[in-house]
Amino acid sequence: MANDIPAGIRIIRGANRTLGRVAPSLASRLSRRIFSTPRKFTPREWEVPFEASARRERLPSGLSVLRAGEGPLVALIHGWEGRATQFAALAPALLARGFSVVAIDAPGHGHSRGRQSDPYRFAEALIDVSAHIGSLYGAVGHSMGGGSIALALSSGLSLSRAALIASPSSLHDVLHRFSAAMHLPPKATEHFVRDARRRIMARGYRTDDIEGALRAVTVPALVVHALDDKEVPFTDAERIAGFWPRSTLLPVEHVGHRRILRDPITIAAIAKFFSAGVANEN
Repeated sequence: MANDIPAGIRIIRGANRTLGRVAPSLASRLSRRIFSTPRKFTPREWEVPFEASARRERLPSGLSVLRAGEGPLVALIHGWEGRATQFAALAPALLARGFSVVAIDAPGHGHSRGRQSDPYRFAEALIDVSAHIGSLYGAVGHSMGGGSIALALSSGLSLSRAALIASPSSLHDVLHRFSAAMHLPPKATEHFVRDARRRIMARGYRTDDIEGALRAVTVPALVVHALDDKEVPFTDAERIAGFWPRSTLLPVEHVGHRRILRDPITIAAIAKFFSAGVANEN
């Protein structure tokens, strides 16, 4: 979640220390509501040109996307509480290399419909885009968006290449990090994680986590992560690269969790990675 925590959540965090002990199930439910309900933020000034230059479209599912360019199609999917325009720096680099891009506002984010979201809804958004706009050559995901690429691949999404930026290596760890951030005591954390897993299974998904989702994946991947990322540790990138076959790890410095989306080294590496894939196919 974003660092600018509103007063209401700070109050709940404080209350969780007591509520989580005397009523762990209730504390879990309150935290689940916060966990699954993204806040929306106004795009930064540097994002505005992408919105102005791309075509805003709505899919039958209610997803809102930004489209631009002609050529092999690359999907761009942001992280939790992000938006499509956060790829304003990366999209032009891909367009300049002859790709077309479709930047997705995930369910409950940006201009897309819905109020609640989670990594599996992100993955479903990628599959929806592929079904309604056309086959994807590749996909780029930031943070939770990167994890959703792995989940989508395990659910049948076809890609030639993938790039993950500052992505977590484990949804299980994400749940526990959130629990810690919300100051949930152990018993309430147990309720929270168990309920999340139950809801995942009720929607027809397995709970094998990202590592399990990638066991049979053969798509080449570029894993980019900042050494100074304070929201998702660099060790997560090392784990992803360790269990994703045909992946390459690129460490970058001094760009944290979000500035990495505008980092020239990251942008150039991703554009080159996708171009190399097209060249190898020709």
